[in-house]
Amino acid sequence: MVNVQLLNFSINNWGHLYSLEQAISHNKQLTGRKLSVNSRILNKPFLNNHDTSITINFLQVDVTPEYPLINQNTYELGQITFANDKLESSIHVDRNVFEELRKNLMEYADIEGIHIMITLGILSNNDHWQAGETLQIVKLDYAMKGDA
Repeated sequence: MVNVQLLNFSINNWGHLYSLEQAISHNKQLTGRKLSVNSRILNKPFLNNHDTSITINFLQVDVTPEYPLINQNTYELGQITFANDKLESSIHVDRNVFEELRKNLMEYADIEGIHIMITLGILSNNDHWQAGETLQIVKLDYAMKGDA
């Protein structure tokens, strides 16, 4: 039986490409259609209790992506790879989802005492994530939390 492993972390920083000149200089025709979230996941048994860097790239696409159905009510939202002691994923989203995420990051990320928390649900039949392994993302939630 495949289990869903939950990984929680707060966003340390994020970046959004605004500059066409920057895109051209990097030979990528990205014009603000990529949003990157960076953080560290701390002390999770699934990651052998090692603090692990994570980068999630949200890529805006013109047409709503076709997310594969895993079972009758679970979709694969994307895939994430564990390599070189870090996790990395690129997830395709439509314009509305992209803009909502960007708006929330811009509105809340720099407010003192507010943390944007992400919860990832990863499918795995193992107790630990194996190096070099790519797994399916079936949950990606984010919420704003304030200091108590």
